[in-house]
Amino acid sequence: MFGIDKKEVEVKRYIVMRKYKGADYFYTERGFADKKFADAYAELMLTQEPEYKYFLFEQSKAYGNGEDKGEDKE
Repeated sequence: MFGIDKKEVEVKRYIVMRKYKGADYFYTERGFADKKFADAYAELMLTQEPEYKYFLFEQSKAYGNGEDKGEDKE
């Protein structure tokens, strides 16, 4: 539309989350498209904020964008 190129948005499948020691809930830190960048970010944050624990979550499936088609539905 009007000379604007649509670029494919990179999916951030790796989500770094943190949890304060003793807490039972997570805070979302950042999302990354590459696992090595997510790992590097978590390692850096561990040195900066050692009172938190960091976790890496990986998105395995995105519903509603076509990834769920063709699978057995029970």
